[in-house]
Amino acid sequence: MNLRFPLATLAGVVTWLLVSALTLLILQRLPGEQPVIVVTVLLLLYGISFTLLTQENHSCSLGGRYGRYLLWLPLLCAFAVLVLLPPRQFDYLAILSIIWVCLLPHIMSQRQALLLSAVVVIIWFSIMAWLEQRSLWITASLYGAFHLFAVIMQSAITAEQQAKQALAAKNLELQSAQQLLLAASRQAERTRIARNLHDLLGHHLTALTIQLQVASYHTDGEAKQQVDKSLQLARLLLSDVRETVSSMRDYSDLNLQQLLQPLIENVPEPLQVELDIPTELSLPSVVQAQHLLMLVQEAISNTLKHACATKLSIVARLKPLELAQQELELTITDNGKVAASWQWGNGLTGMQERLAECGGRLLIHNEAGAMQLQIRLPQELASV
Repeated sequence: MNLRFPLATLAGVVTWLLVSALTLLILQRLPGEQPVIVVTVLLLLYGISFTLLTQENHSCSLGGRYGRYLLWLPLLCAFAVLVLLPPRQFDYLAILSIIWVCLLPHIMSQRQALLLSAVVVIIWFSIMAWLEQRSLWITASLYGAFHLFAVIMQSAITAEQQAKQALAAKNLELQSAQQLLLAASRQAERTRIARNLHDLLGHHLTALTIQLQVASYHTDGEAKQQVDKSLQLARLLLSDVRETVSSMRDYSDLNLQQLLQPLIENVPEPLQVELDIPTELSLPSVVQAQHLLMLVQEAISNTLKHACATKLSIVARLKPLELAQQELELTITDNGKVAASWQWGNGLTGMQERLAECGGRLLIHNEAGAMQLQIRLPQELASV
């Protein structure tokens, strides 16, 4: 899970600071001995745990290994402060539980978050009513409405973020398909032109060469010299046509750098993608190009959603193997951090399946805390 709400985090921290400062100020002005130190520690634990929970790619974040356990700490601290403080002086402390319920939409559905918020409100104001020995149903209703409003708004923000991520992924997919279609069209057009040159122009030039050879046998003197010159020109022209056809067929492969360039130009900020691919490196088939484009697209999408990286590098090299064989090695590395609780999901499974169809393999490494993907394709599927 990837949480991207720095403004919400800042708003929660600022609100916590205001509530804490006001609480400690009122507490110090009350007569008698008050639990200032204990309340201060509890409020600090609340703020620290809330900040950790809202960090990205941290073991204590909501998506981290300990996030689901740490989630309950700020709520328990808030209840402890409520019980320790004198009644009738700190009704506003319910703001702490409002801050807490804003975390719920990131780990559960909106319905579950609303139900849990309602339970928290009921328990909170039941304790307050018992401590103050008075009915608080009006206050409970008002604060309960604030709790529900906070959950609904945070759910909407979360849904919007997920929709933006899905839209970005679809946009990358569309760009990949468009670029592949253009490359395939160019390849097909080159092949068609090369075939027509060979079949039509080559055939007529061959026939012309034969006719000139026959004419050379039946002429003498200056006429024979002119015919021989024409025969030489016809043979030269036929050789040029054959070289042109061969060249067009040789360059009909799909250039890897040209295929990936439009894809990385449409990557959302702040991620920057760097290509390190030899200009002559190409792919021999549209099928392989399609699979490779989808693999790179999936890698970029995973980086955007999970790694919180600002830079992604794609390096391609053609490396020798045993028995004079070669393979294409495509390495994708970012400067993000992999969550400790990451699991093998549908994205990586799909990448592995695509590579299996191409006869390739996927290797995953940990590079300075970030995930590095290494795609390897054998020689018959990638050549220079």
